[in-house]
Amino acid sequence: MNLQAKVIYFNGIVQGVGFRPFVFKLAEEMGIKGWVNNSSHGVSIHAEGINLDLFYDRLLKEAPPLAKIVTARSVETELNKYVTFEIVQSKPEPDADVLISPDVATCGECLEDMVDLRNRHYQFPFTNCTNCGPRYTIIRDVPYDRAKTTMADFFMCESCAAEYKNPRDRRFHAQPVACEECGPTVQLRDVSGHLLPGIGVDQLSQGGILAVKGLGGFHLVCDARNVQAVRRLRERKERGAKPFAVMARTVERARDQVVIDAKAEELLRSSAAPIVVLERKLELTASLPEDIAPNLPTLGIILPYTPLHHLLFAGPYDFLVMTSANLSGRPLIYTNDEALEVLKEIADYFLIHNRDIYHPCDDSVTQVIGDEVVFLRRARGYVPLPILMSSRYVKTPLLAVGGEMKNAFCLASGQRAFVSQYLGDMEGYENLQRFQQELESFQRVVNITPKAIAYDQHPNYQLTRFALEQPCPKLPVQHHHAHLVSVLGEWDRTEPTLGVICDGTGLGEDHCLWGFEFLYGNALGYERKAHLEYLPLPGGDAGVKHPLRIAYAYLKTLLPEEAWLKTEVFWAALTVNERQILERQLETGFQVFQTSSAGRLFDAVSGLLGVCREVSYEGQAAIELESVAMRFGQQRRWDHQVNTKEDIRVNTKEEIKRKENMAGLYPYEVRVENAEYILGVGALFEAIVQDLLRGVSQGEIAYRFHQTIAQAIVDLALRLRVETGPLVLNGGVFQNKLLTEKILKICQEQGIKVLRSQMLPPGDGGLAFGQLLIANEVL
Repeated sequence: MNLQAKVIYFNGIVQGVGFRPFVFKLAEEMGIKGWVNNSSHGVSIHAEGINLDLFYDRLLKEAPPLAKIVTARSVETELNKYVTFEIVQSKPEPDADVLISPDVATCGECLEDMVDLRNRHYQFPFTNCTNCGPRYTIIRDVPYDRAKTTMADFFMCESCAAEYKNPRDRRFHAQPVACEECGPTVQLRDVSGHLLPGIGVDQLSQGGILAVKGLGGFHLVCDARNVQAVRRLRERKERGAKPFAVMARTVERARDQVVIDAKAEELLRSSAAPIVVLERKLELTASLPEDIAPNLPTLGIILPYTPLHHLLFAGPYDFLVMTSANLSGRPLIYTNDEALEVLKEIADYFLIHNRDIYHPCDDSVTQVIGDEVVFLRRARGYVPLPILMSSRYVKTPLLAVGGEMKNAFCLASGQRAFVSQYLGDMEGYENLQRFQQELESFQRVVNITPKAIAYDQHPNYQLTRFALEQPCPKLPVQHHHAHLVSVLGEWDRTEPTLGVICDGTGLGEDHCLWGFEFLYGNALGYERKAHLEYLPLPGGDAGVKHPLRIAYAYLKTLLPEEAWLKTEVFWAALTVNERQILERQLETGFQVFQTSSAGRLFDAVSGLLGVCREVSYEGQAAIELESVAMRFGQQRRWDHQVNTKEDIRVNTKEEIKRKENMAGLYPYEVRVENAEYILGVGALFEAIVQDLLRGVSQGEIAYRFHQTIAQAIVDLALRLRVETGPLVLNGGVFQNKLLTEKILKICQEQGIKVLRSQMLPPGDGGLAFGQLLIANEVL
């Protein structure tokens, strides 16, 4: 057969994942001559041989596990008669178009090196290879070469250089490759700055709190079984009741505390290594302290994902609290100097190192809801992976700044959209600074310079002001419309679709605070088809910290006089002054905002039941309401299991029937106003009041409330002729596992197909993608 010559191009995540060594080995195996290199557009191959079609097919089918090929093409070229196959130097080119890999958890082979006394990477806290280690957090610019990462200042020793240059070695061109002789070093310091031996294992064992520099920033760490250490950390960090994440030594140890199914285990062990929110086991004899996740039946579990994490587990503990190191409401701390200064009132010791972090990046947080992975926070391990849009094309490079809460921005050009890592809430100057810093550096990584901007139409948001100051075309986007379109974009759907958007707040077209919305539309526009009835929110967004006040305002507005008088017993926790102010506000309308928010509805029920009356973190009242409902559901399942195992004669038929029916639906009303369906909840609250007065438990009422809202959502969708669907569910309220799974169950029974977020959080972390798609139709 005659020799052929072809140039092969691969674009996608093909740098920093062992792609060139893979090409080299396959070429050797098949007798192919030529070369392979990294370029600013991915990987380029010049191949000469007699079976190039098979070579091309195998490159596609057998690519390294971390590689993600987006586009591939093969073009015939001139035969140069190469006699070898080589990996050649990267070529600098303008208009870089290469995808960067997210950071990757330590692989099994590197872990084996760390425990092998004969290996020069034995117990080295920064060991890595082409299959694992830092990527996005250390890159300054593309292409992904060592000189353009924060490893540039670490000159390789002879042994590391030999591995780096050897295409048959798994550390070939692993940009962060290093060892104890030439790589980064760790230091343990006390609050006075004095150097201490070790890495803090003894200090953790004795109840100390460590600030540990990780892949994307600092964590605050303590022994999770040490009640005093956990309590001290919570008090010093002023964290209120917000739950801590827990790092478990292994999946097996984690299984002692939480329920782990196959999908959750796959997530925990994945290369992204996110935090996974899991249900705590009932009837534990040695459970972790309640103070780790107060009032919650779940724990956020994460496995060690860096060599340093694995070394920390040399101590006599199986669980470590591992929480982001930042002061309340401020950005994640990621530099040594800031950590030593800002965290000295929280941490007892500092475990720092001299490999700089260029892109600060929190841990991602996930939960399995309805058998699908849902992002509660998308960051390390997933960013900067793109969303690929086959049926859309972004003509003008765009920026969408996202929401004010749980912010992530989005850049897009062509058929790729890149959503940034979670950046937190945008209140305060420091947070805006971090947003601007990441926006500037993210543009280099994804090679997109925006020419127009989309932003939330709320006039008082900090990012609205930022967007308006930029010298380019800009478009305000309604909050819930963006939520709808975000999911449609993920599913690559352009047809008008009915969506249920339930969240805390978003400014509506009528200047009320929306949040329980049935919208029909797509990126071109929308119609509001139905919503929760408007109810008074004293203090507006600031009032959300006081669920009992919200409950007072709602019941005062909704209940008939006779029913209202029966609620007197529920307001004992309100001072006389609070009640007087509330009464005056409701009479005059001063600082009272009309809202249809689902989040505030859940807050009101939580406050009324006494589940949560003062909020110390965003969403707390609704989260704790779901928790008491989940505990009730868990107990019902537990009782059911016990009853089926024991002699059923212990229960009469009447008792069995009562237990089956005791969590039925509350009443609600659907009416029509101005051609829109309105969900009325006066009867619902009146029934809840009656249950409270009868002594029905918090858990049963909360459970029935969730069931009722789930049924009401599907009922309204059916009235709007959703029929077989699809029906979009989006917004932060659908991070509520109990509610969402009940809706999914009813939809399945009704034959309704449901579309939910797949790659982005349902909350405001996915908002920017929807803003961008809407702007793309206008700008």
